[in-house]
Amino acid sequence: MGSMKEKRESAASDPKASAPEDDHRDAADQPQNRTIYFNQPLPPEAKDSEGHPLVQYKRNKIRTAKYTPISFLPKNLWLQFHNIANVYFLFIIILSVRTCPLLSIRRCPRSDP
Repeated sequence: MGSMKEKRESAASDPKASAPEDDHRDAADQPQNRTIYFNQPLPPEAKDSEGHPLVQYKRNKIRTAKYTPISFLPKNLWLQFHNIANVYFLFIIILSVRTCPLLSIRRCPRSDP
């Protein structure tokens, strides 16, 4: 039985053995030289018959935003209530709303002159 090192070398020595067979050309199949076009359209030799690029590369987008429009409210509330003082003030607000006579359903007796 072979050692672990031999198994690792044998598995890593043939990259095509682990890759799935498909006709889609990927960036891994291409040589390391890459031409990048800034502010100009791709030349015809870099496009297929439908006008799409011949080679697809991974996106190189960096996101530094803490929130998205969807995640703003849940994340913000979660971070705010990590502070125990904010939990205390929420509790005080809930108690004051329950006991406030102006927000009560029952009407207070009025004294008419």
